[in-house]
Amino acid sequence: MNLRNRLRKLEKTKRQAASEADCICFPPEEPPYLELKAEIEAAKAVQCPLHGERFKGMAPTVYRVIGLPAHLDRARWSWCSPQYIKAMDASFPPDRWPAKKIVEPDGTVRFVLKDDTEIHRLAPPPEILEYETTTTPVQGPASR
Repeated sequence: MNLRNRLRKLEKTKRQAASEADCICFPPEEPPYLELKAEIEAAKAVQCPLHGERFKGMAPTVYRVIGLPAHLDRARWSWCSPQYIKAMDASFPPDRWPAKKIVEPDGTVRFVLKDDTEIHRLAPPPEILEYETTTTPVQGPASR
């Protein structure tokens, strides 16, 4: 391989690396882990400047009570790849996100975007005012 071919190959590699730096796609082996409809819609709305659609499907989830929306739970991202973190950051434009946590006087927790759109609400658990047990005597086999 002569010097000219080596230089072309090096330039091609450099251009490819520079273009990949602009990519905001989720890695194929790490689909987005989003559960709230507003978060999913926001992530789908952002297109990669190089590839267009940034992901095929969502990560599988198990039904659970959502205590903190995924876009606010940066501790969960710590085990993910740098490309995943970059894609998550790009998914939520700063003109609307992040949501603000508002705790109402009755204990209700709401998550509201900067444009006043409510994306999630957690109702407080019902208050138990009194708990009463009744005891009934249990008859064993010998007392019958």
